[in-house]
Amino acid sequence: MNLSEIKTLQDVASEYKISVNTLQQRLTAPKSALIENVDYKKLGNRMPTILSPEGVQKIIVRYR
Repeated sequence: MNLSEIKTLQDVASEYKISVNTLQQRLTAPKSALIENVDYKKLGNRMPTILSPEGVQKIIVRYR
């Protein structure tokens, strides 16, 4: 995995035209099967959430 493959939640929202609030809800939804520190990482309060390429696919594909 290259650094250029990592995306923030904002990047995914703008690329796929999905609300950031919707994506934040999907992070914790049991249906999404996203694993923290594997598929995504919360950097802290008021900091961006980053997603691995697999995490991006999971958060997008599961809800189509």
